[in-house]
Order: sequence, then C-alpha cells, then structure tokens
Amino acid sequence: MPLIVVYNPASGDRTAAKLTTESILPLLASHDIIPDKIAATEHPGHASTLLLAYIRSLAPSTPAEGITVLLVSGDGTLYEILNALHNARDKQEGPFPDLRLILIPGGTANALHATLFPPPTSSAAEPTPLASLLSFLSTTPRLVPLTLAHTTVPSPASPANEEEAPSSSTDVVSAVVVSTALHAAILHDSEALRASVPGIERFKLAATQNATTWYRAKARLLPPVQRYDVATGAFVAVADREGPLELPGPFVYFLSTVNCDRLEPLFRIAPLRRALPPPPGAQTMDILAVRPLRDLSLNGKAGEAEREKFKETLGDVFRGAYQDGAHIRARYDAQDGETDGVPVIEYFRVSGWEWIPEEDDEKAHLFCADGLIFNAPKGGVVKSSVLAQTTHGSKVFVYA
Repeated sequence: MPLIVVYNPASGDRTAAKLTTESILPLLASHDIIPDKIAATEHPGHASTLLLAYIRSLAPSTPAEGITVLLVSGDGTLYEILNALHNARDKQEGPFPDLRLILIPGGTANALHATLFPPPTSSAAEPTPLASLLSFLSTTPRLVPLTLAHTTVPSPASPANEEEAPSSSTDVVSAVVVSTALHAAILHDSEALRASVPGIERFKLAATQNATTWYRAKARLLPPVQRYDVATGAFVAVADREGPLELPGPFVYFLSTVNCDRLEPLFRIAPLRRALPPPPGAQTMDILAVRPLRDLSLNGKAGEAEREKFKETLGDVFRGAYQDGAHIRARYDAQDGETDGVPVIEYFRVSGWEWIPEEDDEKAHLFCADGLIFNAPKGGVVKSSVLAQTTHGSKVFVYA
C-alpha cells in the first residue's frame, strides 16, 4: 500500500522533524518499509497540497485498499487534509482513495490521539507517541473508522482572522469538535497568547478571561434526540418528538463531537462518546450544553452578581472533566420540593444541531471547527450534522 509521511515542524513544541528523522523513519526501516514520499509542511494548507499532489500522482493505479498517511502534527493539520479532500470532491475531482492514518501527536492538545490512546491508569504503561505506528507495524493492526461532521454557515461568513482559516471556508468538515459559546471564545482569545504561552496553559488563561460571559442564542437539536439521564446512566429518547428540540438561551457552553471524548489528554469533556458509544454505523454526535438559568438559585437573573456566582459553579463543575469526566454527574443544589437538583451539564445524542445567535451578541457569533475559529454573519445560522459516507465518498481510518 502506498505510504506518504507528512510532518508539521511548526506545530506544538516544534519537535516533529526530530521525531520523524530520529524515531519514525528508523522504525519503519527496521521493518523494511520505505515511504514513497517524505515531506515537511512549509505553510498553512501545505499538508493538503502535498497529499492531493501525491494522490494525483498515483492515479489511475491507486490500490483499492487506499493509501496510508503517516501524519506528525496536531489536529489542525488533519483538519486541513480532510477539508481539502472534501472541497476537491465538491469540484467533482476523484474518486479519492480511502485514507488510513498513522497519527503521531505533534500539536498542542492532540485531542484525537489522546482519545484513541488515553492516559494510563496507575497500573498501565505510559502510552508512546508512536502507538499508532506500532499498531500499523503489528501483526494484528487495528483500524478505527472516523466519523466526520459537516458544518455550514451562510455567506458572508468569514474567519475571525486570516491566519485561522481560509477566507472561502463557510462549509467545513471536522473530526474532533465543533463548538460555540465558551469553548469557541477560549480558542479565539488563546491565539493572542500563543507566542507568550505556547502550551495548553494559554487555554486556561483564555477561559479565565471569558468566565463570566453568557452567550445569547438559541439552539435546535435535530432528531432523533436522546438525552443522557444521570440517574439511570443511560440515554433516553426525548418522548414523542419528530421535529427539532429547541433550547432557549442564554448559554455558557455548547460543544459537539463525533469521535473524541477528550480535548486534552486529561480533559475528558465528552466521556460517553467512548464509555457509552452509539451502535455501529449510527450517524450521531454528542452535545454538551450549559444554560446558567437552569440554576434556580439565580432566580432567573443575569446580572453581574449572578454571573460571578455562576463562574464559581462552572469552575467547580468543569474541574470534574479532569477527573475522568465526572462533570457530567454534577447537579445544581436542590430547591424547595426537589429531591435532586437538575444536572448542570445537559448531555444529548443527536443527528445534528443549529445555532441561532442574537444579532448584537458578537461573541455568540463565533464558532470553532477543530480549532479553527469562524465568525457567523448577523442573521446567519450555524448548522452541523454528521456527514454521511455516501456524501464524502472515501472512508477515513486511524490505526489505533
């Protein structure tokens, strides 16, 4: 099977080149495997250019089983590749071969790799950054199919800044996360901290900057809609609902994922994506939402005092994400007549969603797709759904 090695020397802690030359290529050589092409990315978007050129060079003799791509990068470089292939298909190029990814973490957070190779328990061995490569080289390699999300926003949508996304990107696919509200604001504001704080600490600083912001919008969850019941530990169908489930705001948090249960090795934000997975072949995504006015102790108020109070609640709850996803069991304090308070995290499993921000709430118009930040126009509706394989054509797998 054809093999191309692509590494991004500028991502993460900038060790991708050293890892590739000193560890990856020697390990491949020890198994008598010589890549057909080895290339370093030189600018944003270069990985997709390299891969498309490589695929075209193989035609028409591309093997039916597809090609293998050894990728040393962060999640953003994978995003570039997936969108380049998606856009080329829209231009009726192809057919494209299936992709089999050997994923080597070279970025900052490496959410997809952390999901496939989670941090060890006290009794387990420390996972190696070469774990995906070792699976590829083993006598019993394990391939995991990736589900893709398709997110659209009507023109004139534009990137929040020119370095974060190409100006024409209003129709994108992603494999890690699509979000708005706090998560998108954190990613947006953390870019200003990248030079001075290159590690994941910049995300915590950006979170502090946005801790009291509430986002005025409403969301529609597309059927079939299931809600996680904390009491029973199971998903239950939202009864007698054929149309969308509408969630009025304000929101503090709104995030969806199709593959990942964590955004950092220890930050397990959507634990049920792996712990309670959907049936094989189900085209669903997991959504986590936080709406502060569900906290009855705020008495429906949204003033400065209430926002400060809820900041403390949110901080306490989301610390549970660093405790193997314990945050999804957190509840508000029970009020008069209640046995238990309602869950802080609303956890849903759906086919897709729509986000309708209020026109004068600028930060509610930000949305994130695999770390890239976009700005929806006034009057625009962000829509995200699972991308059917019949639409995107080739399959994408990861050695895990």
